[in-house]
Amino acid sequence: MDLELISIGSELLTGHTVNSNAAFLSQHLVRLGYRISRHTVLPDQTEIIQQGLREALQRVSLVITTGGLGPTIDDLTQGAVNKIFPKQTPLMNKLGTASGAFYHQKNQGFILLPGVPREMECMFLEEAVPLIKTHFPVHHPLYRKTCSFCLLREIEVNPILLDMKRQEPTVEIGIYPSQGTLSVEFLGFEMGLLEQMAKQLQKRFSAFYFAAPTIVQAVHQECIQRKKTLALAESCTGGAMAAKITAIPDASLYFLGSLVVYSNPWKEHFLQVSHSTLAQDGAVSRQAVDEMIQGLFHETKADFAIAVSGIAGPGGGSSKKPVGTICIAIGERGQKTDIGVLQAPQDRASAIEWAVQTSLGALWRRLVHKAYTFS
Repeated sequence: MDLELISIGSELLTGHTVNSNAAFLSQHLVRLGYRISRHTVLPDQTEIIQQGLREALQRVSLVITTGGLGPTIDDLTQGAVNKIFPKQTPLMNKLGTASGAFYHQKNQGFILLPGVPREMECMFLEEAVPLIKTHFPVHHPLYRKTCSFCLLREIEVNPILLDMKRQEPTVEIGIYPSQGTLSVEFLGFEMGLLEQMAKQLQKRFSAFYFAAPTIVQAVHQECIQRKKTLALAESCTGGAMAAKITAIPDASLYFLGSLVVYSNPWKEHFLQVSHSTLAQDGAVSRQAVDEMIQGLFHETKADFAIAVSGIAGPGGGSSKKPVGTICIAIGERGQKTDIGVLQAPQDRASAIEWAVQTSLGALWRRLVHKAYTFS
């Protein structure tokens, strides 16, 4: 069954507010077996809201809206819906003052939810979902199967997916790249078929597939299961990698800590990176991150170590080392260090996130498959 989501609020159109509500609703509704056929964003204007709602009802039976339910001048959603369906069932808001509403008439309906994410999520899960299941049941549920991979590019996976699509044209296939990771989603009405296709893809890229929700969770699980410890030396990432690791409970079972050696004097003092290396090769070099790894092994009892140093920008680049140049080293005690000089996205936030995800992906491959990603 197809549904449409309409987000109401001029602040969404101006970019003042990020529309996280649509993502939350889509994820949960797809898990329940529904298909989201369209997302629409409308401004705080009664005529446009009413027109958008009427048009949506011509395409689907159920429309879910977020926003425009409070007492202020720009809260116009309920008034617009009242001109279409006169009767409503109130939905309780346990966390705020803006009540929701359910309108149902002749197998069509609206569900009105508040725009504040925390209030919307609670009302949807506790009030709206039972009504949706009762009045708009799924007769042919839509299933979803997702595969996650680290350090793969779209261009490497796409030919395989094209062949799969030709063999199973009724299955929808989506490929979603992120910084250092990539997800492939299969959507269809036969779960067995989706699982079969997912296993085929996992087997094809077995050295890159991880089953955990995120790569940091995959590293977390493997380190604990294998009873391996980890230490970090972070320069350009400034502790971002450690922050992701310690956000997961029980990280202390394997994670020893991170040295944020942002300056050259700290690299020398705490990790014994040689002054000549920093003077001749620079902090962003294969030799520097290799010495950072050796410094970690000298100063700690870690089984594994990651060192990262780079130019996150926006300044500091050169013709030889442009902005986005990142050096990553993955070390295992007593083994050869895996070192890569790579090019990250050139905006600072993306470069840092890319460096973190890429480092963790390379570590995971080393832990699970004994693979050298860069060397």
